[in-house]
Amino acid sequence: MKIIISGLTASGKSTLVAGLSNQLDFSIFSGSSKLREFMPPKLFDFWESKKGLDALKFRLAHTKYDRRLDDYILEYAKNNDNFILDSWTASWRIKDDAIKIYLKADLKIRAARVSERDQIPFASAIKFMKEKDKLSIKIYKKLYNISIDTDTAPFDLVIDSGTLSISDLRDLCLDYIRKRQIN
Repeated sequence: MKIIISGLTASGKSTLVAGLSNQLDFSIFSGSSKLREFMPPKLFDFWESKKGLDALKFRLAHTKYDRRLDDYILEYAKNNDNFILDSWTASWRIKDDAIKIYLKADLKIRAARVSERDQIPFASAIKFMKEKDKLSIKIYKKLYNISIDTDTAPFDLVIDSGTLSISDLRDLCLDYIRKRQIN
């Protein structure tokens, strides 16, 4: 079984992936971590920073890194099973029978998560999130003509993670996954 979790920054992807992995004993593949391996070293500290925004602008101008990542993910998905993938684009590109879950949350909720996670002021988090969302949307529109913020067509399940606790989100997804395993 292949599970893909998508959504904008701080929608809860990594947290959900970790929770599902613990329950299902599946391996984790982080698209963001792999992208960091492909990018030039020292390009950024973390995404929600000036260097992070510069890295996004660099990616928009040099899409080969995202293409390399996405090709790597496609090959990985073709040759592996029983994994959970945290990816912005794989749900549109992987055509086999993967379970595809999209997480969404209000900007203020996502910014509060980033503020807490990265220990930055909330106002800074809002500013960086708006710019990061805008640039990320442009990258994937340019590369694949997909709207990562509004096109939920490839997803089996779309969840507002801003209204659920971590455990409720995980349990909701586990229930869906287990029902799919039975069928």
